[in-house]
Amino acid sequence: MSLRRGAGWAALTAAAALLSSCGMLGALGDDDAGAQTATVGVLVPETGWQQADGEAVLAAVRAAVEETAGDIGGWTVEVVAVDEGEKGEAAADAVTELADGDAVAVVGGLNTAAVRAAQPILDGADVLFVSPADVVPAHTLGADPSAPLRPYRSYFRTAVGAEAPAAALARYAVSGLGARNVAVVDGGDAAEAQAFAAAVDDLGGKVVASGEDVAAVVAKAKAEGAAAVFVAGDPEIAVQTDRQVRSSGLEATLLGATAFGGDFADDGADGAVRARPGDLDATAGVRSGRLSEDVGVPLGEFGAAAHDAGTAVGTVLARCLPPASSASSARRGCLGEMRQLDFAGATGEVSFDEYGDRVGGAIKFGVLREEAWEVVGIDG
Repeated sequence: MSLRRGAGWAALTAAAALLSSCGMLGALGDDDAGAQTATVGVLVPETGWQQADGEAVLAAVRAAVEETAGDIGGWTVEVVAVDEGEKGEAAADAVTELADGDAVAVVGGLNTAAVRAAQPILDGADVLFVSPADVVPAHTLGADPSAPLRPYRSYFRTAVGAEAPAAALARYAVSGLGARNVAVVDGGDAAEAQAFAAAVDDLGGKVVASGEDVAAVVAKAKAEGAAAVFVAGDPEIAVQTDRQVRSSGLEATLLGATAFGGDFADDGADGAVRARPGDLDATAGVRSGRLSEDVGVPLGEFGAAAHDAGTAVGTVLARCLPPASSASSARRGCLGEMRQLDFAGATGEVSFDEYGDRVGGAIKFGVLREEAWEVVGIDG
């Protein structure tokens, strides 16, 4: 599918020539005589298959920042579009220039590679970084969601997670546990079992045993050295699998989503890990569908979450800029204010947990401990 460049980027063409050295594509803001400048970078692809999404994110952030931070005495807030590249290859250089300047926040990161490149640079400079698109668990929880450790304290997400729990567990198995070999028990949900297996394959892991026969799958899993066993479907099958794993002496982490419902917690062994979808709903009555009209472009997949990100950033700037002597000196105060936010946004209530994730907005991981699920990473 081909994407044409929209009016949002065309309007920035003249400014782009002046800012090409750092990949910036344009700026927003009226300079008042004597006012100090604070920059909000919008990290999005200028070209490629996500170009239209990038235009929507840029327009949404500009609208939200203008609304919330457009009249801060003594300050001019500029919103600057920054090209992350089609595959995130331009992100590091672009955000380095922002961090070396008067940036106080960056919104964006539509590409996983761009997020990963930008995180350490912006965190090292105390620049607030908010993504409306990223839902990779490791970016906020670290490699192991059962023992979460926040990698970067300046990183937050307004993204509403669309990743299926089975896929999130596959990511945890391969990236968190380091499991190259895994097994899959189909306990009555073939689609979920296939989704997990496909995600493992995409991540470079290998399904060495699969099927409906619990004993046979566990036996082969032990022979092949599987480090994780995923159960799809019926909680009773999950209980059978748990018992079979223990009796066989297989040292593997038991994983599940729907299979870990019902009475599984009463009978399962400690250490099992489950994933459940987020429960975030759009806030009833907020703008009543007028947001796209207000922003001026179709919102696409990330526009609403980008507007929430811009609202969060603008709200923070209205609090942290007035007492600051410079943009760089405001950065730590901005991070502190971000942790306190709670407002009704276009995608639902916007507040953040201790890892920088939306409360209710992403996959919830739980670890079974003493017959109860201890939720980690989200709301816990």
